[in-house]
Amino acid sequence: MPEDSSPRGDLHASVREVEQGLFRAEYLGELNPQDPDARALPDSHLASSERDVKVWVEEMARGLGYRQVVWHGQKR
Repeated sequence: MPEDSSPRGDLHASVREVEQGLFRAEYLGELNPQDPDARALPDSHLASSERDVKVWVEEMARGLGYRQVVWHGQKR
């Protein structure tokens, strides 16, 4: 029987423009993905456009097994 590869749920993230032409996505990074009770640390990614930063976070999340990214507090 194949190993269970079900998604881990949703990754919650926010994106904002920190200065003109520089966008930061912030989300929680897990210390130990095998232990859902382990604490999480803030993590972020920078890019030169809102689209690029979102694409990077969404691809990273899919690669880690998340179902989707839920974006909060989007500011321009």
